Amino acid sequence: MTFATQPRSTGPAAEIWFLDVGQGDCTLVIDSESRNAILIDCPAGRADQVLEFANRESISIHTAIVTHWDIDHYGGIARVTAAMPPVRVVYNHDTLFPEGGRPNHGIRTTLRQFLNLDRSRTRLDSAQEGAEGVIGKVRWKMLAPDHRELTEAYARRQRNVASAVVAIEVETTRVLIGGDAVGSTWSRLITDGISLQAHIFRWPHHGADLHGDPGGTVREQVLQAVQPERLIISAGATNRYGHPSASTVRAASSVAKVMCTQVTAGCFGFVDRPQRISTQAQQEMRSLSSHYCAGSIRAVVTSSGFTLAAQRGDHQDRIDQWPVPLCKTV
Repeated sequence: MTFATQPRSTGPAAEIWFLDVGQGDCTLVIDSESRNAILIDCPAGRADQVLEFANRESISIHTAIVTHWDIDHYGGIARVTAAMPPVRVVYNHDTLFPEGGRPNHGIRTTLRQFLNLDRSRTRLDSAQEGAEGVIGKVRWKMLAPDHRELTEAYARRQRNVASAVVAIEVETTRVLIGGDAVGSTWSRLITDGISLQAHIFRWPHHGADLHGDPGGTVREQVLQAVQPERLIISAGATNRYGHPSASTVRAASSVAKVMCTQVTAGCFGFVDRPQRISTQAQQEMRSLSSHYCAGSIRAVVTSSGFTLAAQRGDHQDRIDQWPVPLCKTV
């Protein structure tokens, strides 16, 4: 099923793919003419999926961005960049601290693999506020984190405080990638008068309630500031974190068309986190023959707007078969 916002012109300027990678995030932004792409995040165990996609679509990774150092965002990046060396890798290492008193060897290994990339070919850059780039008709700019947020993330040992927020612009279409950015980051962006308005919004942290926003006040401010037409949630069916939050999906559904890559226990009546991580909920999810809802999601951008659709043609049928789909509760 295709959701069109404006009439399409014949020449696509770019494609934006939100790949179904289970409980993780992976976005590919492809300049149509050059076939160069921006890769934003790739979780552990999904590098082969990205490389197969790149080969099938005949694209090259020009820029790889790591929003922050959670394994469901960075775990596959090193393998992708080793197999398909990009021109630029953008990340921070300010939040490289031990977990549970033990060094995080996965992060260190990834950084060492970045250092193995040919210096004459690949540039290593910081993923901080103001970083930007242009690839054909695709422009990207990092809105967060600022240096204070990086400092706080390190001091408090909270990596999500250092998460990048990336704005993508192609022709007249704007896309916002939320990483796992927390409530204080979004409040700072709104207070500073940073433009957050976007046609497509990849909601942060797999559809979770924003950290530090128990009453949902910041969530409402973010939705009002972004004013998205389409809101994407990337979450895994069997995740044990309670993602996505029922309150977030309901709030988002009142202003935008919400599309989740996979169905989760909330659509089977397990609303709060204790219910979702229960044995019954997990068995219900595991019993499904397939976990996708929208699956991978593709946006095609032209000079006159964009179209966005689930890769599989049965998205609405999938929604209709869930007992209590969260995106249809309003």
